[in-house]
Amino acid sequence: MESRSLTDRLPSPGGVALWLYAIVFVLAPALLAWKGFAYIVGVVIFAIGLRPHVVALAEGRNFSFGMRRNGQSPPRTCQLNFTSEATVVRVISVLLVTFTLLVVPFLAYVLQYQALAFYRQLSTHLPIIIEQLTGFLEVAHDRLPAVIPDVMRVEDKGWGGLSSLINQVTGDAISDLKNALKKTSTDIVTLIGTLLADWVKLVIGAIIVGTILGSWDKEVKMHRAIISGGIKNPSLRANVLRYGELYQDGVSLFLIGYLEVALTLSLLYILAMIVMPLSLGIGAIIFMGFVLGFATAVPKIGGIIAMAISFLLMITNLTPGIGWFGWTVVSFGLWIDVLARTALLMVISKLMGLLEAYSYTPEIIGARLGMTKLQIIATILIWAIGAGFFGMIWGIWISLAFQAALRLAQETGDIVIVEEKKAA
Repeated sequence: MESRSLTDRLPSPGGVALWLYAIVFVLAPALLAWKGFAYIVGVVIFAIGLRPHVVALAEGRNFSFGMRRNGQSPPRTCQLNFTSEATVVRVISVLLVTFTLLVVPFLAYVLQYQALAFYRQLSTHLPIIIEQLTGFLEVAHDRLPAVIPDVMRVEDKGWGGLSSLINQVTGDAISDLKNALKKTSTDIVTLIGTLLADWVKLVIGAIIVGTILGSWDKEVKMHRAIISGGIKNPSLRANVLRYGELYQDGVSLFLIGYLEVALTLSLLYILAMIVMPLSLGIGAIIFMGFVLGFATAVPKIGGIIAMAISFLLMITNLTPGIGWFGWTVVSFGLWIDVLARTALLMVISKLMGLLEAYSYTPEIIGARLGMTKLQIIATILIWAIGAGFFGMIWGIWISLAFQAALRLAQETGDIVIVEEKKAA
């Protein structure tokens, strides 16, 4: 056997370039600058998943409208065409940058408007609230005289006497709430200041996505050349390149699947809030429908998030009456009306969450990705609980790495999954 010298054992120039590529752009940033690495990789992965949809739009994408039947998409009814791929890239880039520029100020305005409206409503209805609280305390005293003091025995000094009673029983909760609400505007400004850096990153990320899509062919040729030049084994090189293609397909399927689920749930929310007597205006219904729809579409935990959002949006709407579009049909009193509307929207959110968990996500996302319910649930819960919302996004990207490896193994015949045929 011919012995190889030390020089012969050294990696080729292509191998050195590949190793340095991995060290410079992956290993070193992941170890020394994790936040920056996570940010840029997340942006790049989003662009990678968006690319197939750019191609589809340039070729003419068909859109389906209607309800699914037996897991099948409705007939195609609309086709969107663009003159060229460059036009699609320009349109998507402008939309992404515009959306990221406006979404944070718009949400801040909505939050501030809602908080100020809640404060005004609370100030207006405070006498009624205290009167109802007094009635509640009288009933509570009749049931638990040893625990709840007698309202009638409290020295009557107007609101001061009643306030002292409230202090004894509730720990001055109403006063604390009023003081807290007075600071709402300041707190929101502080919050926006805290989020400003993330907002700037979001806008920069949208610009980077547009740049990647605009120079896609050049970027792909460069990276494929580096990988091809650094891996001499033809079979291994082919598998690595194919794995990248499958991973891109997985991200693309997840993005379009999430968008389909979110838009479907948003439409159902809007229809449900129009039918149910929530006393909301059409603008509020549309805004809340899209917010709750996109929140509910987050796999497995979106229903809980939507219920929490529903509670906050409705419990702060201190207006009496139950009806449609500002017209009151019946009223049972301020608190009963508020609680009834809140409970009704939370029930709607719960039903939408069940649709997401047991119908739309398994059919639209799970079936497309070829992942089981357990794999999806485990991925979402582990990362959501352990690393928060953005950690959950990273958990999805990581799970798609497994999904791409599984599909590659199935293509090469290393893994064979036999699916049971459903009885007719």
